[in-house]
Amino acid sequence: MASKDARSFALYVNSKPNKTKSTSKMIPAAVASGRSRRSSMLPTTDGPVAGSRRDKLERSKRGTRDRERPEATLQPTEKSARGKSSRRKKKKPQCTAPEEKSLMTSDREYFPVLEKTLRGFKFYHGFLPREDLQATLHNPGDYLIRVSEVVEGESKVVREIILSLMTGHMEGKQKEKRIHNVVIKRVSNKFFCEAARPFATVADLINYYTKHTGHCSSGNFQLKHPILQQTWEFMHSDVTVGDVLGEGAFGKVCAGELRLKDGSSAEVAIKMTKASAFLSKMKIKEMMNEARFIRNFNHKNVVRLYGVAHDEQPLYILLELVKGGSLQDYMKQTKSVPLADRINFCLGAAKGLAYLHQNNCIHRDIAARNCLLHENEVKITDFGLSRAGPSYTTKTSCKIPIKWLAPETLATLSFSYATDVYSWGVTCYEVFVDGAEPFEGVSNATIKADIMANNFYPMPSMTPDEVKEYMSSCIFVEESRRATIPLAVAEFERFARMCEDGTLQMGKAKNRLLAVFKNNSDRSRKSQRSKRTKKKKEVPKEE
Repeated sequence: MASKDARSFALYVNSKPNKTKSTSKMIPAAVASGRSRRSSMLPTTDGPVAGSRRDKLERSKRGTRDRERPEATLQPTEKSARGKSSRRKKKKPQCTAPEEKSLMTSDREYFPVLEKTLRGFKFYHGFLPREDLQATLHNPGDYLIRVSEVVEGESKVVREIILSLMTGHMEGKQKEKRIHNVVIKRVSNKFFCEAARPFATVADLINYYTKHTGHCSSGNFQLKHPILQQTWEFMHSDVTVGDVLGEGAFGKVCAGELRLKDGSSAEVAIKMTKASAFLSKMKIKEMMNEARFIRNFNHKNVVRLYGVAHDEQPLYILLELVKGGSLQDYMKQTKSVPLADRINFCLGAAKGLAYLHQNNCIHRDIAARNCLLHENEVKITDFGLSRAGPSYTTKTSCKIPIKWLAPETLATLSFSYATDVYSWGVTCYEVFVDGAEPFEGVSNATIKADIMANNFYPMPSMTPDEVKEYMSSCIFVEESRRATIPLAVAEFERFARMCEDGTLQMGKAKNRLLAVFKNNSDRSRKSQRSKRTKKKKEVPKEE
């Protein structure tokens, strides 16, 4: 574009056109430019008498005012547009106020076309959230293109094209400050990062900044190294969706087939949200958070993640297909599960959890419903609530049912490796009650009161005595006395060996809650009632 065009475009972008509607179809240019009433009475179509001193003075004033006003706001009159003005000068290219086409969800025609163009770039990363940029951009000049959604108001969602780039060498939190996200704006079918440099296509924009220096809020930048798609990033075209395996209120899981990077294929479970054409930014962040935790995990007791297809919506989380169903369903549907299998299920969950803790991950939702079975091997899944680090405290109540929560979580909403161990203990309880709800027949309010008072629940009666003793002395205890998961793994490996040589025997099945627990619970309630009665008796009577 010529330099005059660029200046006109910049003037339009930076100006705020007058939104007041005209009261007549033909407004004299003198009135539009704000002259005095006397001046406005001068002829505007044919102009004053040519060559007069008054004519020269008028043209001088008019030219000064026109230069001060942005060209985009100049509105020529009908007559001057027809060329009837006596002041015939060489025509200048004018940037008339264009109709800005917003990248909104309602713009169904434009954005799908643009997405097809963006998918042609090998450095296009779809709906990659900014939380993943630190692990993707490393060196000055690294760059990629992605798409983001911004919520405006209650229901309006605007999609933006983002140029993410690295401008300098830094580590840790300082590195985040060197990662910049520049919005590629679109006005009048032109794309630009800087208002003075519009381009016909996104490709033209990228090509320009690979050869020239640009300017963003933090300083200058230049695009040097395009960051290609990572090994875990896939296109929707790589995925074939099959039958629905499960369905919830907000999402579903389907079987499918994935074309891998090497050309081979793999059976996968596809986790996706339901039919909404556009996801909220928060939902995208939740799904990507789950994928971020497990994309580098590699353990036989943890479900494998192949990757994410996030070039369009709905996003796909591509997981290893485990055909055995959940541990909870298996225990409910299978009669007379051998003791060796029960111990092996508990051990497999413990090994998977130990691997997560070794890799700095708190699962926060260990339960039989979140353990899958593949050829009698337990695999931990569902990392939607997982967090990095040895501890995490939430400000609001979590979605996990009370019966799986440790006393410190109930008291302070804090999670740690130790709370995961407690939840694993409840999972073992589920294994020994054939997948039934833990502590059946006891209300959540009673459970919460008992657990916070360190009145812990014993294992079911059918549990081997050695396992009962270990769980009651090392797992269902206060945090300071609770075993770590590696110690639990070692102990259950010992139980597995005892099963092999026949020295570990199943307990006698009675009730799912031991009578001793009921007696203790009844005693505690009676003691509380007696205390309240004593307090009432101590109140002196009025005479």
